[in-house]
Amino acid sequence: MNTGLRVAAFAAAVAAVFAIAFGVGRVAGPDPEPMPGPGTSRPATHQGESHGE
Repeated sequence: MNTGLRVAAFAAAVAAVFAIAFGVGRVAGPDPEPMPGPGTSRPATHQGESHGE
C-alpha cells in the first residue's frame, strides 16, 4: 500500500468517525433552545415605574 493511499484511507476513516459522532450527538444530545420571536430579544422593561431617580 503506497503512502498516498494510506493517507487517503486515514482521512476517510477520520471523516467517518466524525460523521458518526456528529449523528449520535444530534440524536442523543439536548434539544436546542427555541428561537425567540420578533420583539423578544431584549428583556422586558416596566414602563412608568420609577427606580428612585
